[in-house]
Amino acid sequence: MRIRTQHLSVAFTMLLTVAPSWAQETTPEAPVVPGPPASAQATPDATTAPAVEPIELTIDMAIQMALENNLDVVIARLGYQSQGEFVGQAEGAYNPLFVADFNNLDSRSPSTSQLSGAQTLSSVSTAYNMSWQQELPTGGNYFVAFENRRATTSNPFTSVNPRYDTALSASITQPLLADRELNSLKQRLIVAQNGERVARHDFETQVMDLVAEVQLAYWDWVYSIRDLDVQRRYLELANDLLRNNQIQVQVGTMAPIDVVEARAEVAARESEVILAQEAFERNSDRVRRLINDPETTNFWDVAIQPVYEPELEEVQVDLDEAVRTAIARRPNLAADRVQLDTTNFNVRYTRNQMWPRVDLVASYTVNGLGGDRIIREGLGGDITSEIPGGYEDALGQLFDNQYNDWALGVNFSYPLGNSAADAAHAQAQVDYRRQRAIVENQELIISQEVRVTARLIETNRKRIDATRAARELAQERLSAEERKFEVGMSTSFLIVQAQRDLAIAAGNELQAITDYNKSIIAYRRVTGTILDDPQIDVR
Repeated sequence: MRIRTQHLSVAFTMLLTVAPSWAQETTPEAPVVPGPPASAQATPDATTAPAVEPIELTIDMAIQMALENNLDVVIARLGYQSQGEFVGQAEGAYNPLFVADFNNLDSRSPSTSQLSGAQTLSSVSTAYNMSWQQELPTGGNYFVAFENRRATTSNPFTSVNPRYDTALSASITQPLLADRELNSLKQRLIVAQNGERVARHDFETQVMDLVAEVQLAYWDWVYSIRDLDVQRRYLELANDLLRNNQIQVQVGTMAPIDVVEARAEVAARESEVILAQEAFERNSDRVRRLINDPETTNFWDVAIQPVYEPELEEVQVDLDEAVRTAIARRPNLAADRVQLDTTNFNVRYTRNQMWPRVDLVASYTVNGLGGDRIIREGLGGDITSEIPGGYEDALGQLFDNQYNDWALGVNFSYPLGNSAADAAHAQAQVDYRRQRAIVENQELIISQEVRVTARLIETNRKRIDATRAARELAQERLSAEERKFEVGMSTSFLIVQAQRDLAIAAGNELQAITDYNKSIIAYRRVTGTILDDPQIDVR
């Protein structure tokens, strides 16, 4: 696509400088003409405070201010950030979990057996344990525990008192069919990650819509200002004609009906000025709403005026390339494709859940025992000797791997009549086919939008040439009628008609130029290239 820019301010200058020769010869005081737009001119008097200078607003400034202040973009940005937090929550399920506990138990209980060795049994048990567990991306999990306990008792039949027990154990569970790499934790993570991608694309769509809306509002605003200037100029021409006719009626060279016709034209022109003024104020408010922070005190009163005039950008469109660009870059289509990835994952996940659950389970434990060993004379007799020991003995046995046990097994489970999993898988397949149809339909819609906007660029470009020619011919006709009027070969009615035709032709040309710029904006919006301008900073 090649673009060439040409300023068209000459046309507007010609529209605002048209004045018939007979109007320059009249001297009576002209009727009061409505003043310029409030945002473009301010006239403070001695009793009022000086007016605030209006902000000279370029289109790039308007876009940047809108991206910073517009509430729709703020909402979309916060939604994207919020979705990112869901990803963090889902990833947190795979973080390791460390647990440490300490507890002390002091117990006194009455004896219930002769083997208790005493009427009242007392014991103190202190435990301090640590464990570490984690979910694995393969769908399995592991668990490691380090357990320690110190126990003392008044039971005379105990051979180790105090007693130190320690154990180091590890276990792992790995699904072989159902939940292998596709468990509920993985599903939540994938959904959250894809949700973040969708939110990102939604944010880009919101920004693109806002940039397009700001540009369209800016050119509508510029058009309304220029249109108001044109309508005021033609009101002045109608007033000039009225004054000239009044003079000629007074000297007896014109019939009074010509004054009536001129007054009717002045009234019609005043109506057009009023409508143009309302359009200007409406478009000014539209720009203010898009670019201003609503919390500012002068949200609706800040004075703004545009800097740019409408420009003619010669755009040559390669339709096939434009369609390919739009298919590749439109963020709303990218969001639909991410949703398609999500539904495809759900198909795989629900298919996996239809398998029986077969888990490989393995564990290994090393034990250690330490403490003072008590040797008694007979069963429950007096102590004959005592071999001192302690916690270090338990650790020594633990690390020497003297006492251990291990287990290896397979757990199997399968619900009889697995209708819930079958139904979930069938629903996931339907959702996938539906989402695929949505993507294909969106591609067709985008292709159609590109073709429509490309034709609209060409149509509006031709309109510019046609309306320019019509405006030039209307100007020539008005000039010819003025010359004929000066020598008495034309009438006031024909002058009024020629002025009206020129005003319409000038407005049509101005509208065609504005529509051409707006069609280029629409084209860049539908092709997804509207954010390529280096002046647009999206963070």
